[in-house]
Amino acid sequence: MSSDAKRIDQLRRDLERHNRLYYVEHRPEVSDTDFDRLLRELQELETKHPDLVTPDSPTQRVGGEPIDAFKSVTHTAPMMSIDNTYSREELQAWHTRVAKGLGIEGGLFGDGEAKVICVAEPKIDGVAVSLRYEEGRLVLAATRGDGRRGDDITHNVRTIRAIPLSLSTKGKPPRVLEVRGEVYMSNKAFLRMNEQREAEGEELFVNPRNATAGTLKQLDPKITAKRGLSFFAHGRGECDPDSFESHSGFLDAIQKMGLPTHPLTRRCGSADEVWAFIESFMTERAKLPYWTDGVVVKVDRYDQQRTLGATTKSPRWCIAYKYAPEQAVTKLLGVEWQVGKTGKLTPRATMEPVFVAGTTVRHATLHNEDEIIRRDIHIGDTVVIEKAGEIIPQVIEVKKELRPRGAEAVRAPKKCPSCGGPVVREEGEAAHRCINPECPAQLRERLIFFAGRDQMDIDGLGEMSVNQLADAGLLKSFGDIYGLKNKREELLKLDRMGEKKADNLLAGIEASKSRGLARVLAGLGVRRLGHKAGQTLASHFGSVEAMAQASLEELSDFEVGGKKSGIGPEIAGAVHAFLHSDAGRHIMRELRDAGVDLTAPRNAPPPTDTPFSGKTVVLTGTLDSFERSALTEKLTALGAKVTGSVSKKTDLVIAGHEAGSKLDKANELGIEVWDEAKLLGVLKTSEG
Repeated sequence: MSSDAKRIDQLRRDLERHNRLYYVEHRPEVSDTDFDRLLRELQELETKHPDLVTPDSPTQRVGGEPIDAFKSVTHTAPMMSIDNTYSREELQAWHTRVAKGLGIEGGLFGDGEAKVICVAEPKIDGVAVSLRYEEGRLVLAATRGDGRRGDDITHNVRTIRAIPLSLSTKGKPPRVLEVRGEVYMSNKAFLRMNEQREAEGEELFVNPRNATAGTLKQLDPKITAKRGLSFFAHGRGECDPDSFESHSGFLDAIQKMGLPTHPLTRRCGSADEVWAFIESFMTERAKLPYWTDGVVVKVDRYDQQRTLGATTKSPRWCIAYKYAPEQAVTKLLGVEWQVGKTGKLTPRATMEPVFVAGTTVRHATLHNEDEIIRRDIHIGDTVVIEKAGEIIPQVIEVKKELRPRGAEAVRAPKKCPSCGGPVVREEGEAAHRCINPECPAQLRERLIFFAGRDQMDIDGLGEMSVNQLADAGLLKSFGDIYGLKNKREELLKLDRMGEKKADNLLAGIEASKSRGLARVLAGLGVRRLGHKAGQTLASHFGSVEAMAQASLEELSDFEVGGKKSGIGPEIAGAVHAFLHSDAGRHIMRELRDAGVDLTAPRNAPPPTDTPFSGKTVVLTGTLDSFERSALTEKLTALGAKVTGSVSKKTDLVIAGHEAGSKLDKANELGIEVWDEAKLLGVLKTSEG
């Protein structure tokens, strides 16, 4: 073995050891700076020797390439929710139910030896995930989802340093081990991220739990890697072989394998011990660097858990005791309306500083104007704020008897605070929105969506690229995308933008010009205008000019194939308003001048001589050869009606990988099912 190979091996062992000391044993030996120095040395050596890079190397946590979409996966054992309780009496009632379920007289705990041991664990306010290890290596991470199916988030979970990519052999991991736990964000990381979002004019996350959920659903793992997520294990799914007899024994075992469990978890042999833990942790939790909202109490022995079983939603062998929210009184000094990426205006209260739940706070969310009116909030009011798991507190009460004379009622602005454009509130909605498509507060997210695979499909223009180009002043409008071909030299000056990458980006932009009007309409981010409605409008009117000349009634009241189009007044109104706004006219003019195709073939009678003519088709699962929207367009052009649900009227189901309940229902009803190979063969014949 070469000296570099030996050093790489040693660095990996050192970094894994330091991760274990920090996250599992809670006794770090090196500073973050020293850890990062070791990691950089390993990265440099692996760059020098790419053949020595392994999937479980610590360097692979920085994040790979972005994915196109999340895949749904089925849990081998359901991930159930836990019932909540809020008082000692309710907790005692649970004790009584458990005792009865186990056939124990006199309650769970006797005067002498405990009849049932319970485990009390801090309840982390994060996102539940399942980790699957096979032969000691992490192969899958999934969200809870609906409890039976969740999203595959392995690409993001691999970036979390607290989660080992491979288990320590000293712990003798079973062949298959599924660990359930909580991914969370520290208070410090949460506040830092929100400060950055506020500076960039983006909507703030309300609490660390929501921020964690949003981070785990990022398509680009490099973003996840920067947000400082962590993890505690607290349960199990499938284990093969399963030699565990108790929850406490399971936690001890997985800790030896390198998985972090909460250090304050305690086995309790009496009801008094459980309550003493709940009371002591109520004080202790304020010192923790992450948010907790209660204590989970579980029956320890697995045979007793199996005896107790579960309801349709929750196990009977555990309960969550949740603490009452902390409150404080302060004075409202002002309200700032922040513009989010979709144009939504969110009111944020500025208050006299007050200490609550371990921190001094100056700001609180007011949600929307309806909530403000319901609470009758005025500037200068004395208000009660609450931090019920919310790092950014909420105003929950107004002390109207203390209101100063002449206090001004808080109302939504008529003009956008970011661009000065009109603000509207549509019927049936609580939110006010800026409707200017070029509002700086919204533009970046609109451009990211416009370039997406199901819209203009511009290869190389993802979230990171849009932000990089916007930061450099190269993207300020939709038209600027198509002007990048004249700014190649500026592109090449950007970080990590080499000749090949720039050429690929420009080629992707050029190719997008021919996508057609339906894709353009779907990509503009006009509210309520999706892919199907965009296709219907484009096919009926044939050009954006014809759409612009149409009246509101003509946009909503037309037929396709002898039936109502399904557009309706709400979609028509949004499209009409966009096409007749100054910003909308400017965007379409820019795209037209850039050579983007703003036309579409007019509706023709559907073909009657294809294998799909007149058939109702449902797509389910993931197909390797097609994006869902593109296949829908193709089948529709061949005379099919593509719908979203399986019924007795369905003629054909096309099933890809991980097809779920739709496939099951098709088999139940005896509906014809094709796999992707059959679909490709039929398409080749019908098109050839």
